[in-house]
Amino acid sequence: MVRRYGAECMNEGRTTIIILAVCAALWAGVVLNRSNETLLNEVYEATVPTAEVTEFARQQLSELQQRSFDDRTELCGLIAENAAGELVSRTVRVGDEHSCSAAYFDARSLLPRAIYHTHGSFNPRYDSEVPSETDINTAVDYPLDGYLSTPGGRFWRIDARTGIAEQICGAKCLTQDPAYDPCSAPPPEPNYTISGLQARDMIQYYDC
Repeated sequence: MVRRYGAECMNEGRTTIIILAVCAALWAGVVLNRSNETLLNEVYEATVPTAEVTEFARQQLSELQQRSFDDRTELCGLIAENAAGELVSRTVRVGDEHSCSAAYFDARSLLPRAIYHTHGSFNPRYDSEVPSETDINTAVDYPLDGYLSTPGGRFWRIDARTGIAEQICGAKCLTQDPAYDPCSAPPPEPNYTISGLQARDMIQYYDC
């Protein structure tokens, strides 16, 4: 009887240890989860000036232009800021001939600052030298500033707060598609809103 009672005590002791271990693991998970919430919600704040984000976006797009022409696809990416106040670019996504979605970028532990994309290779069917209405709406909806490059080598910034697209620099300021035809559409204005783009769409005839 004594030996049997001792075995039961040992079994109960093991059960207690297991329960305590599980509780400890759960507690650690709660603490870790709360620390992650603090990391994501409290630690990061924008410190890099917009001008530096703009230049960083220009560098990223400059590196993607030729690939975008060769593959005849739009390429898009996300610019984020890390805890050290450094700008980083997330993995570039490949779109199709006239679109690229930045909706699925994973930016955990980073502060998203802007989205960027190329407008692919030259195609006379598309008015690719200006942002599209979708480009402006996407920037406003995120809300994240948007940057884009065109087949003609133009570089644009879309202000997410105002919905205004500004041409930072004109034709050939970035790599230009050799097939680009400047007479395919009217020359772009310095800036556009949605209504400005809609007015541009109404132009039926253009004499280069």
